Amino acid sequence: MKSTADSADAIVPFMLKGQTVSLAIYTAGHSHDAALCGIDFRFGQVATQAPRTALAEDVVHQLQCYLDDPQYAFDLPLQMHGTDFQCRLWSALRDVPAGDTVTYGQLVTRLGMKGGAQAVGQACRRNPVPVVVPCHRILSQSGMGGYAGETTGEKLCFKQALLKHEGYICA
Repeated sequence: MKSTADSADAIVPFMLKGQTVSLAIYTAGHSHDAALCGIDFRFGQVATQAPRTALAEDVVHQLQCYLDDPQYAFDLPLQMHGTDFQCRLWSALRDVPAGDTVTYGQLVTRLGMKGGAQAVGQACRRNPVPVVVPCHRILSQSGMGGYAGETTGEKLCFKQALLKHEGYICA
């Protein structure tokens, strides 16, 4: 699935308020049952690859719609494999509107768990389709928290840029 640039169905630049990253897009299936199954960040990469499938072309189009309008709601078929908890969490993430945020603890409560903020963080880290399933809208109780497994660096700066794009004022 998500392993090399050669297996990506598209690689596109994603420029957002001072942050530039290439997104490698992965799809599975064929025409009628195709689904988005992965998006990888490629920081520092400038090479692009035109979409190889109709779905990859649609993903690229919808990502551009999001860049043009941060309130844009993605409408893509998704193939996300995970535990029952991860799938419930990823579904809950799609209910957090652009410009809003929730904490890891608030998600624990929404999912009816006791404790477990770390489990929410781990499930967010394993989100196979970031941006489309907006794990960037989840914050720690004490601040920004992490993003894609990092608490500093390019990924956290990208999270801040996504939130700023959506109108959230980062402290």
